[in-house]
Amino acid sequence: MKELKEGDLERIEKAEGEGLQVAMYSWFLKRKKRGTLKVNVQDPKRTNAILKKSGITYENIQDQLPEDLAKILEVDAVISGTFETDKPMSDGASIALGMVFGFFGSTNSAVLNMSIHNGTDAELLWNYNKKVRGSIGSDSDDLVNKLMRKASRRLGYTE
Repeated sequence: MKELKEGDLERIEKAEGEGLQVAMYSWFLKRKKRGTLKVNVQDPKRTNAILKKSGITYENIQDQLPEDLAKILEVDAVISGTFETDKPMSDGASIALGMVFGFFGSTNSAVLNMSIHNGTDAELLWNYNKKVRGSIGSDSDDLVNKLMRKASRRLGYTE
């Protein structure tokens, strides 16, 4: 944190958010290709381009209603939520604990709170909140895959 300059944290958050969109979209595409996802999911590049043209930015998207976003994006439902990560222990510290005490600590964790709202009336169709812990060498993509595997068991649009 000492090395960060003005605006660095915001740029990191935005890049992580875009990376999360792509990782989740990739996860959905794989399920669609396998035939286990019953709905289509819009490409985040398209979503972000439409939002940008409509004046909706990273800074003001939280002020938008789900039904308004659905109308702008011309979709039936909107997926939204938060994804928070931390890295309480470095890989090196985890390995050291494993060698000295025989157990490895969690090197990162993530909390996902994801909702799907109906596009016409913003009715909450589904909500999922889960925390997972990573292990040595895990990254955000690993955590997304772990979370999405768990979430898909409760999502009505998958088999």
